Amino acid sequence: MISLPYQKYQLGECVINCHDMTISVGDKSVQLPAKVFEFLKLLILHAGQTVTKEQAIDEVWLGNIEVGKRGTGNAIWQLRKSLTELGIEPETYFKTITKVGYQLLITPTCIEETPDIQLRSNTKNSKTHNRYTPFLLAGIIFTLISVMFAVIELTHDSAQPNTEKLATRITNFEGVEEQAAISPDGRYMAFQWRREKRKGQLYIKDLSDQDAPLRQITMTSDRETSPTWSPDGLSLAYFRFNESGECSVHVRELITNRDNKIDTGCMSIGYLHSLEWSPDGQRLAYAKSQEDRVSIVTYRFESAEISPFTFPAAGEEDLLMSWSADSQQLVFVRSVEMKAKVFVKSLTQDAQLLVDGETMVIGLEWDQQANQIYFNALRDGSFVIEIFDMGSKKLMDFHHDDTISSLALNYGTQELYYSRHIAQEHITIRSLTDGQVHRQLASSSRDMFGQAVMSTGDILFLSNRSGTWELWLKQETDSKQLTREQGLVSIPAVSPVNNQFAIAMKPAQSLNYELFLGRLPGGKLMSLEGIDGDIRNPSFSRDGTQLYFSSNMAGKWGIYRYTLASEKVEAVVEDGKYAIEDQQGGLYYSKDNLAGIFYLPADEARESLVTDELAAGDWGSFFYHNSELYFLKRTDNEDIVVRIDAEGGEHVAFSLPALSIRNERALAIATEDRVVVSMLGINDADIYSVSLKHKI
Repeated sequence: MISLPYQKYQLGECVINCHDMTISVGDKSVQLPAKVFEFLKLLILHAGQTVTKEQAIDEVWLGNIEVGKRGTGNAIWQLRKSLTELGIEPETYFKTITKVGYQLLITPTCIEETPDIQLRSNTKNSKTHNRYTPFLLAGIIFTLISVMFAVIELTHDSAQPNTEKLATRITNFEGVEEQAAISPDGRYMAFQWRREKRKGQLYIKDLSDQDAPLRQITMTSDRETSPTWSPDGLSLAYFRFNESGECSVHVRELITNRDNKIDTGCMSIGYLHSLEWSPDGQRLAYAKSQEDRVSIVTYRFESAEISPFTFPAAGEEDLLMSWSADSQQLVFVRSVEMKAKVFVKSLTQDAQLLVDGETMVIGLEWDQQANQIYFNALRDGSFVIEIFDMGSKKLMDFHHDDTISSLALNYGTQELYYSRHIAQEHITIRSLTDGQVHRQLASSSRDMFGQAVMSTGDILFLSNRSGTWELWLKQETDSKQLTREQGLVSIPAVSPVNNQFAIAMKPAQSLNYELFLGRLPGGKLMSLEGIDGDIRNPSFSRDGTQLYFSSNMAGKWGIYRYTLASEKVEAVVEDGKYAIEDQQGGLYYSKDNLAGIFYLPADEARESLVTDELAAGDWGSFFYHNSELYFLKRTDNEDIVVRIDAEGGEHVAFSLPALSIRNERALAIATEDRVVVSMLGINDADIYSVSLKHKI
């Protein structure tokens, strides 16, 4: 054990307590595992110096090389993660010396503790105390009982459920643990685990034995998602995505390890759980991609028949579903971008709307015992789990937490499981030729989707610095908040010729996202007239006189062009998601849920595929600069910014380690041959549970 001269230290904003192995900031505290805390003590002992990996292996892991190699990397990850949970920027505390070791950058200050004063009492006082102890205990017990009944009475009279429930951490591994699925007996949990530089794979955890090793379900190199148990607990159905991104439905028999492919063409996005086994064991329900929409189909085991179940319109996606207890109905979420509705539909009847007007629903579960629907939604910049009672048709809040996703019920323990994400996105301005960082936006919050203001060099970006997602402007000396609870904001676009910017925003009480125009640095927004439908993903023409955006104006999602002077709107591309203009007036654009970048020349003669290497999830990570197209390409080992020259030749501009760059629209051209890159930072998720036993 590493010995320090004091038991408490001030480390920047943090207090390090050796008594209970905690790091505290204000009233928030995180307790570290023993070996991780020993590693922290080693860093404190050698603050400002490089602690080599070999030194850590010798002193913390007592020379066990194999365990120490893994343990050292895990320890620094745990320390960074803990600081992030406490709202601290870990990069200001720890520095990685590549292939050598780690440094503690802040000098610790000892906190001297006052020794405890032991009070002594004589025998007579002790006897007197003992004589009255029963009466004191009786009084205390009576008081506690009175308080208990008062609390029960207050709880009974309360009309609102308590949404601040104690959450219990179920997993705490390095990386992302997602998509929990609980076995019918409540003993096992299947889940997806994605570690650094690896694709998400499926594992089974024994919930009754914390020391039991994890069981990996398959040994493929493909990405696996959406596990769901058979009613007898002997099989798992899941999605498998190959290197080309093609999805197939599989059923794995857990005893024999026999794996059967059921269907192809399935669909899931992010961590959405898009596959469910019916309680009677007869069917699978899953999402399937259809050209310009995503619908739910069912597979019947007895006949191998695949039948359509939902019938969304163009641009709509049905990606979340959950069965009723009698296996005759499905509740499902229909979404368009972030907007979501919850429906219920039987095998023989039309869908009925249950809940409307929700935002970013990414988890859904039907409590088959209580006949209640659990789903999560984004509300005022934070996530809440809600309950919809199928009997009373009432909707109420159940539990609040950060970035909730992937709900799962454990009927054995009467708990609701979910994943809690920790993300620390930040914005960097890098050289377009070698990727070197010229500037970074410093913040302990989440900053993303930066856009450079060409006329000033400022950066327009989204951030949760104020507690909700708002639009901010980073100027030379400070940051300025531009929007204040005016509605749900999306990724902005900046004019290439002046200080104008455009943003799609959903104002309070509005059903759709609307297009707004503003000027910097003031940021006052003006609604653009003559545009109907739901607006997404604006961009400026190269001369700044027109805006491109995606919308469902004509009942079908596509790319439209808006001329600022005439307020004229015209359709340009039938099925586009995000478009940018080249110097000839042609359009490079992406399509919804489809990999690749497409091109339509100015004369609108014929669409062509430029590259199929832009992932569907990176739909906006491309830009046009100096007659060349740049885009983000991902491999298992690298995030690569690729340059396509005028002749179509591909060149590597620069590369970063895999999963360094955020998805969606993470690249934007800046001044002086530089690029604004939205970085992921720490990307971690653990699975938690909350009890259902005291819900109202």
